[in-house]
Amino acid sequence: MTPRERFLNTLNYQPVDQRPCYLAWPWFDTLARWRREGLPDGVTDVHEHLGVSGLGYRVSNITPAAGVFPDYPVKILREDGEFIYKTDRYGRTAKEFKDHSSFPEWLEFPVKTPEDLRRLLDEHFDVDNLDARFPADWLEQVHAAEQRGDVILIDGGCYYWTLRSVAGVDGAGYLLYDAPELVGELFERYHAVVMEGLRRAVKVTRVDIIGFGEDFACKSGPLLSPAMFRDMILPHYKKVMDFAHAHDVRLTWHDSDGDYRLLLPDMLSAGVNSTCPCEVASGMEPVGLRRQFGRELRIGGGFDKRIVPLGRSAVAAEFARLRPVIEEGGYIPGIDHSIPADVSYDRYREYVDELVKVSAWV
Repeated sequence: MTPRERFLNTLNYQPVDQRPCYLAWPWFDTLARWRREGLPDGVTDVHEHLGVSGLGYRVSNITPAAGVFPDYPVKILREDGEFIYKTDRYGRTAKEFKDHSSFPEWLEFPVKTPEDLRRLLDEHFDVDNLDARFPADWLEQVHAAEQRGDVILIDGGCYYWTLRSVAGVDGAGYLLYDAPELVGELFERYHAVVMEGLRRAVKVTRVDIIGFGEDFACKSGPLLSPAMFRDMILPHYKKVMDFAHAHDVRLTWHDSDGDYRLLLPDMLSAGVNSTCPCEVASGMEPVGLRRQFGRELRIGGGFDKRIVPLGRSAVAAEFARLRPVIEEGGYIPGIDHSIPADVSYDRYREYVDELVKVSAWV
């Protein structure tokens, strides 16, 4: 079987010759640590070096530029000791460490008021010329993905993600209450690009999966209320999935950190049938999720990253606990998100050894 076939069969509860696995990526400073501990210089793909890249699968995202367009200028503003200050493609001013991975400290966002949001819509969310949002070589990219046998994904929506990216979590919360009409217009314009991408994609290729990315939850729950989600975001999800179902595309891949179990019943009702990376520290634990939501919910990730530094026996015990869900299907196991620097090279190789055993649980 090909990696794509394993991926799709697993999510559809169909037989596979080996289990696909979610191969997480290491942080920049994790790689630096591993090189000090024996990873050869010049290795850019750790899993290929360890001989396990075949456990994974390649996803090609053929989405047009659905968010901020054109991007804000990316500029280095200054360097100060161990920090670097810069603006990014969303127009945010960020403070970052120079030498190790960390979530940036956001110092300023381009959208602070409803007037700022209006300006963003006028300057970065024009949807009159949708052709401009597709790369000139878009068709060539699509055909190249087909020839490689990639899993082909197209965007179904990153609505809260986009609002939060330009306004911050606090700013997004205020705007949802103070300027719902403008936020609704932002979401409508985003949705217009998404639907155009879907319409074009189904004419030229086989779409395997609809992708969603929100990061709309934290450890204690969603960052917006279920009622607000149902009112402002869920209708867009439903329109996307109605179109997808009409073209025989029924699988999704929904990416969000945090605990959004309160939103999952509504998402499932709209046809959004997945969750990843399933942060165990936030309560998104695969065995519990399967028990609560049944086989309709597909799961990715969900192996607690905090267990890996504890060594092989702890890793093996956790996989044994997850084994019933792995063997049932609808679940692609892997570290819940990226690999932090407290995971040594030896400990990660032990984890990979156990992952190879898991791939044989067919």
